[in-house]
Amino acid sequence: MLGTNTYPAACVQAARDEIAAQIQAYRDLVGAASKASGMSLTRIDAALAAFEPAFFNNLLIALDARFAQRPSGAGDVLDEVRTIVAALLAHAGVMTGAADVGYDPSRSVLRLEPGDRIALNADDFEALCAAFLAEIEKKQAFFDRPAL
Repeated sequence: MLGTNTYPAACVQAARDEIAAQIQAYRDLVGAASKASGMSLTRIDAALAAFEPAFFNNLLIALDARFAQRPSGAGDVLDEVRTIVAALLAHAGVMTGAADVGYDPSRSVLRLEPGDRIALNADDFEALCAAFLAEIEKKQAFFDRPAL
């Protein structure tokens, strides 16, 4: 949806559905790996520990790109995601201050502080994604309301 800062409910629901499928695929992978034979549990745990943040950090980048034209500057979860993604892409995964968008760790979902290494797990991503999509819907409801 290039060139728009409004997103139909179907677009938000499609994002929710696709992300839920990806999270389920991750959880299925974890379950299958934990049952796998022929590999030590320590090696499986280490492989999953390395894979989880890479997967969820990249899934957040994909979510951000899907709603790239959204408004910013309110210091809300939309800006939190934008700040985290910028840190992942431009600062080697280290959280920055991002005062230009009003990021405030005390009002954020994940409470990441400047200097923190970003390594999202499934629970972090689910919480951030749910809050992000709810905020997109809230802003959409504002755009959809009749003019006075």
